[in-house]
Amino acid sequence: MMQKRLQLANGLRVNLTHSPQASHAAALFHLSAGSHHEPSAWPGLAHLFEHVVFAGSQHYQGSQRLMSWAQAEGARLNATTLPTMTAWFFDIAAPKLDDGFARLVDMLARPLLAADSIAQEMAVIDAEFKMLSTDTDTLCEAALGAALISPTALTRFHVGNLAHFGQDIDSLQQALSDYHQQYFHSGNLTLWLSGPQSVEELAALATQYATLFPAAQEKQSPLTQPLTLGHERDFSMQSGATPRLQLSFTLPETHRPDASSLTLLRQILTDEAQNSLLAALRTQGCCDTVQLSLPYCSENGSIISIEMMLNDARPETAARAEALFQHGLRHLRTVSPLQLHHYANLAAQPFSQLTPVDKLRATAFGFPPIEQSDAELLAGWQSLLDQLKTDNLTRLWVTPNVNNSTRCVQGFELALAPITWPAVNAIDLPKLAFYPQNSVPERLYFPAEKVGLPQIKSEYSEGVLILSPAAATPLTLRNAHQMQASLRAIVGDCAHRGGSLSFERYQGQWLLQLSGTDDVILSTLNALIVQLLTMPKTLQDQGERQYLLAEKALQSDIAIRCLLNQLPRLLSGEATGESEATNFSRLHWNAALYGGSSGLLEGIAHLLSRFPGHINDEKVQARAPRAAEVKSIFPTDSEDAAVLLFCPLPEQTAVCLAAWRILASFFEPRFFQRLRVEQNMGYVVTCRFMQSAGESGIMFAVQSPSYSAERIYAEIQQFIVDMQDIILETSPTLFAEKCSALRHSIEVPAQDKLEQTRERWLSAHAYAPLLTAEAISSLTLSTLQHFQQQLVQKTAPWWILNNQPLLK
Repeated sequence: MMQKRLQLANGLRVNLTHSPQASHAAALFHLSAGSHHEPSAWPGLAHLFEHVVFAGSQHYQGSQRLMSWAQAEGARLNATTLPTMTAWFFDIAAPKLDDGFARLVDMLARPLLAADSIAQEMAVIDAEFKMLSTDTDTLCEAALGAALISPTALTRFHVGNLAHFGQDIDSLQQALSDYHQQYFHSGNLTLWLSGPQSVEELAALATQYATLFPAAQEKQSPLTQPLTLGHERDFSMQSGATPRLQLSFTLPETHRPDASSLTLLRQILTDEAQNSLLAALRTQGCCDTVQLSLPYCSENGSIISIEMMLNDARPETAARAEALFQHGLRHLRTVSPLQLHHYANLAAQPFSQLTPVDKLRATAFGFPPIEQSDAELLAGWQSLLDQLKTDNLTRLWVTPNVNNSTRCVQGFELALAPITWPAVNAIDLPKLAFYPQNSVPERLYFPAEKVGLPQIKSEYSEGVLILSPAAATPLTLRNAHQMQASLRAIVGDCAHRGGSLSFERYQGQWLLQLSGTDDVILSTLNALIVQLLTMPKTLQDQGERQYLLAEKALQSDIAIRCLLNQLPRLLSGEATGESEATNFSRLHWNAALYGGSSGLLEGIAHLLSRFPGHINDEKVQARAPRAAEVKSIFPTDSEDAAVLLFCPLPEQTAVCLAAWRILASFFEPRFFQRLRVEQNMGYVVTCRFMQSAGESGIMFAVQSPSYSAERIYAEIQQFIVDMQDIILETSPTLFAEKCSALRHSIEVPAQDKLEQTRERWLSAHAYAPLLTAEAISSLTLSTLQHFQQQLVQKTAPWWILNNQPLLK
């Protein structure tokens, strides 16, 4: 990987990253202006501007604008508005970067800001505001404003809604134009470009297009109000959500945190290894997760928040959690330069596994990879710790066990009240340890028995072991969270030794993935087997808590997200709702080793004979195919209607798989255009090809505050029928372009070793055969039209998930 920074002739700052093995490229524009820069007469203007620019620009409109074009090309794109910054970003197949970047620049430099688009996005933002009004994360962030005297912008309304936008579209249009003229110049913009292109090619691309932005005429007036805490700093917020504790430190302008130090702090606080702070919080029953965020960052100061999801709603639990955290902060001063260097290297591992665009986002939003010298890192680290003191601290305790009156903060009605922070009774302050540590490797015992274990060729020297529940015995959600809780400390210890262990759900399938040197793999595998066989009650309790939270989220989360999370459970035949945990010994698992030595294969095969379950049992029969359409209702807390339709392949062939993926590329932009733009049905409207629990299909998803589930489903059905004409009228040239893009997407493997191995596993265990260039070449336009007809005719029964009853 090669990086380069430069400044264009107009003064715009550019960061370039050459990743020679990457299959995708990414672009991100960072604007040093956000919701706190909007005029007070127009709350929500910055958020509205973020939305409206996607509606079209001077040279790219209709199907050629970035939103429609990117969806047709299979790209990912999004934007976000923060208090003092805004960003627009996308990633796409590398050969398409030029075309995508031209559209991104034109969108930001020459937006149309049309009146009809403004009116449409006002309604979308109004629906978002209603949804955010019940989102606990949003309300906790808003509550910060109650503890601060200044800047006053932290107490004002910024999301936007119809009531604040009003009916005068002409004046609102002028305000948007003025905002664009004031802030969109080279002095406020920073560009990130990443891809397999050379830095010279990326620089040429930036020069060709990004010089469209005007040069800065004068320095932007800074936000002059400093971060100042008020007298009331400790609050309770009444909520039926999971109890939590939010500790927020305000850092003054003179001590703006070094980004690398923030990345380092996040790595240490979230470390799950034995004797870490997080392990101590779990052991003492305070909380199971810790998160660090940067909700505010500007030239006048920053706010660092640490959030802990508490195990119960008692005030003493919150107080004990904070006492342990403060104990951990004191211990952080004992971390040696060698240990800081170790954690810096550890932080690079998850960053390397991010997608190209997510790497740009992490860098732009305050958690970049650590590239400083050890001396610079130590200085920044000590400076950051000096600012994490109680004089700068505000506390928020979220609990159902209070009876607070409501107050309006940032436009949200919060059941918020100041409290006297409870005193902490005497607690056992554990001894914390930091890595690396000198430890003697444990001698392994290899059973005489062994299991049959396939070894699959890999280009990598180190082996990767993957286990996944067999289709005939799907893992229940309760079992999955028990396993995750059992493995957390082992995951952390493995990472400190240079390996990687994970147990997560990918494409609807639970995968245990282990990699590293032979010694690390064997010792980690032995440790996890012992843990699963002798799971202590404390870990069982942790797993049960996480399971109950996950079950609750399946109803309380954003409605369409609830349905998306239910889909793989339905497809796999997993029991949903309350269910007892299955004895692990009854489960059947598939396993394989990718790469590695013959000695590693032999050692794993022997160790797996003790694994609690059956490994690679050839007698296990896969579940029978479904013959009838499935309609499932999953009630959600949201009043919005949500519908998810999943249309699986009508036949399990590579040609059908190719056709389904190409059909999805036709559907995605048109579905969004019809239901989101033309009909304005809701703020969540999406269609894409997806794989879930081994099934391949086309997914349609809509969440609407104004349409019923029945109406949404009817509109989706009509869209599928109407797409027949589009497919029938497709030209051979366009069809050839679609096939070429699909062929390119499978020719370039994932850059990360673990991701590449995971994709191979998921492809091998999908019901459809592997998609090949030969299958794509054998697909004809008439065959594509045939498969479109099969979709309309529901040759493969549909899966229909919704949160309201359908009358039909």
